[in-house]
Amino acid sequence: MYEQYYGFSEKPFSLTPDTKYFYRSESHANALELLQYAIERREGFVLITGDIGTGKTTLCRALLEKTDHKTFAALILNPFQSEEDLLRAILQDLGVLSRGEERQAARQPSKQELVSTLHDFLLSLVPLGARAVLIIDEAQNLPLPILEQIRILSNFETDKEKLLQIFLVGQLICFRCSDRQSCGSWISGSRSATRSNH
Repeated sequence: MYEQYYGFSEKPFSLTPDTKYFYRSESHANALELLQYAIERREGFVLITGDIGTGKTTLCRALLEKTDHKTFAALILNPFQSEEDLLRAILQDLGVLSRGEERQAARQPSKQELVSTLHDFLLSLVPLGARAVLIIDEAQNLPLPILEQIRILSNFETDKEKLLQIFLVGQLICFRCSDRQSCGSWISGSRSATRSNH
């Protein structure tokens, strides 16, 4: 109805994060530049916060479109996963595991095996001058065991740099909840943070 009346080529007002319609407001442009800078500097943790509907997910997708061939990225959109499922999703997004192979495997790898596989892959990037970025959307909904698993992954490092950059994307008010303070105090110490307001 809208398309024909107004001469649109696509349906308007879509809720999906289509980067083609990413509006570079001043705050979004600054946030995107800060995120690109954080990747270049290999910052260990980045916290991206903003209210509902401010374009956080679209911002992350726009960031991924601007990464170079030496940046391997995993975008996790579902925070409600087990630790094993989270690790599998990360490895699949990074291209280490194939979803087809995972279904055909006679035995599912253990959590420790998944962690070791991820660590070995991250180490293999070092001599190539490549990097790995993990982006977790809706991070305010992460269960405490998953937050702890992410904290453990953040310990992967060489003598000079972190092996895995972790971007947590979510609503700031939820990160401040009292029941997360004991496990999530390390979030507030993230080395680079930006807030999306529009």
